[in-house]
Order: sequence, then structure tokens, then C-alpha cells
Amino acid sequence: MAIVVAGLFLESAGVIFLPGETLLIGAGFVASQGAFNPLVLFALGIMGTSAGWFTAYYIGYKVGIKWVKKHGRWIGITAERLNKTHTFMNKYGSIVVLFGRFIVPLRQLQGYISGSAETTLQDFYLWNMALRQIEWVGFTMQRSSCVPNRS
Repeated sequence: MAIVVAGLFLESAGVIFLPGETLLIGAGFVASQGAFNPLVLFALGIMGTSAGWFTAYYIGYKVGIKWVKKHGRWIGITAERLNKTHTFMNKYGSIVVLFGRFIVPLRQLQGYISGSAETTLQDFYLWNMALRQIEWVGFTMQRSSCVPNRS
């Protein structure tokens, strides 16, 4: 399970195309066979993913904007583009966080983007957790319909 948690942490912290979700699916299959408790796996998955989100957000918030202002010209980020991004994130940041979870590589980078754009931690956390609640419903529905009752 430590590999799954580490994979989810690294994927959520910005390592693009890391197979954290694939590891979670495989571990879920193993858990459905009785190798370990699926609720423990679920809780550890949330912890690994959340730790990755907050690490990326914190790095983006503390380092990102300073780095972009200093080195952004080398990757095409001008002061004008930075201001447009900041305005956009202030206006639509919550929607970007919510729906960005479905778009690779935006999902892996949105912690850095949100932190750099100075999106409030409250909004970032709220919309990430809103999506987690939607996923929890899906997980619960799938578990109840796909896993045989072991009573």
C-alpha cells in the first residue's frame, strides 16, 4: 500500500503521467480479493493525494510566482500573460480546480498553478474535496454493485 500512497502523492504533486491512478485501481482489485481492507486503502489514497495537492500548492504559493517573474520570459510567460492568468484564476479558479481534475496534465499541475496565482487555500481545498465527495459516491456505488457480499 505504501507504493500506492507514494504514487498518488507524486502524481498529485505534479509528476506528469505517473500511473498513480493505475496503481490505485490495481490495489483496489487486490483489496477486493481480501488481501487488505479497501476502506484503509481508500483512506490512505485520500491522504497521499491530499498531501500531494497541498505540497504542490505550497510550492506554487511560496516559490512559483517569484520564479515565474524571474524566469518566465524563457518559457514565454510575460507580465501581461501573468496578469491575465491571475485575473482568470481569481474569477474562475474554483471551476478550474473542480473540472481540471479530469484533464491530464492540468490535474497534476493545478496545485502549482493555483498556488502561483494566489488562489486561496480555502477555495483550492474546498473544490478538491467537493470532487472527492463525488468520487466517494462513485466508489461506494461501484463497491456495493461489484463486490460480492462476504457475509
